Amino acid sequence: MNIKTWFVENKLVAYLAILFLLGVAGLGYLTWNAWTEYESATDDYSSNAAKLTSLAQIKPFPNSSNLEKLGATLTKSQKNLESLRTSLAGFSIPPFGEIEKAKPQNQPQLFQDTLRAQVTAIKSLAETSSSTLPPSFYLGLDDYENRLPLPEQVPGLSKQLTALIWIAKTVVSQKGTIVAEFTRNIPTASLSTPPPAVGNSPPSAPETYETLTPLHLTMRCSQPAFRNVINAIASAPYFMIIEDIKVQNSVVEPPRRTSLGKPGETSESPTGETASVERIPVIVGRESLNVSLKIRILDFPALQQSADSSN
Repeated sequence: MNIKTWFVENKLVAYLAILFLLGVAGLGYLTWNAWTEYESATDDYSSNAAKLTSLAQIKPFPNSSNLEKLGATLTKSQKNLESLRTSLAGFSIPPFGEIEKAKPQNQPQLFQDTLRAQVTAIKSLAETSSSTLPPSFYLGLDDYENRLPLPEQVPGLSKQLTALIWIAKTVVSQKGTIVAEFTRNIPTASLSTPPPAVGNSPPSAPETYETLTPLHLTMRCSQPAFRNVINAIASAPYFMIIEDIKVQNSVVEPPRRTSLGKPGETSESPTGETASVERIPVIVGRESLNVSLKIRILDFPALQQSADSSN
């Protein structure tokens, strides 16, 4: 039978047969796709059901075991914190000369007199050790040479005086040291000052430390003196941080080899006279140093003060 002839004679039946085959193919594709999605959904359901079953069998947090471990961790952390605070409290800077024990109205004058006496003592120490201080040296407290501080400023200034005197004596006790700058920068807000409360925000934690003052120190000294000063600051009885340090040899370039003659060598001067050339001794490691330091002095309140402020 000729298929072409049959299609021509039975067009309606042929079209219906083609539509039927297309419908069967489309239905088969949809059935296969639906079955694939069904299998994926079944797998997800089985996985989630297994997770739900495992979670349902777990004891909810916190349980007694977890609470005991958490309590032990908190206790250990608290002990470590108290140990650290006790250690830092040892760096608390006392007011110089017990100025705080004087009557409040007498403290400004007492501070000025004490400052003047200590400046004189440090200048005498510098002369004894052949050290040199700048002409305007006043322990960085020049503002109070001819002016009394306010009564509320005396406690903080007397603490600064204690630390500044210690640093100045440490430096000028190094023989031959030339101090070019000893200036104190008036600190702005303390690093530990909490921000003001806003709205219903919780209260701030008590202050743990206070920046007394940054100090700029510039000097020329020998290498052993520089080493002694750095080691002294590192082991100081007060908490001091060297924030910036610059070190430069006072002799930037060594003498040129061509400018030196051999020992006993003679040379002829422009006038025709013969003169001996003396060799300049160059000893490496004995040059003086130009040193610039920025030192931040920190103070830590005593434990009793911290406890009172936390209450």
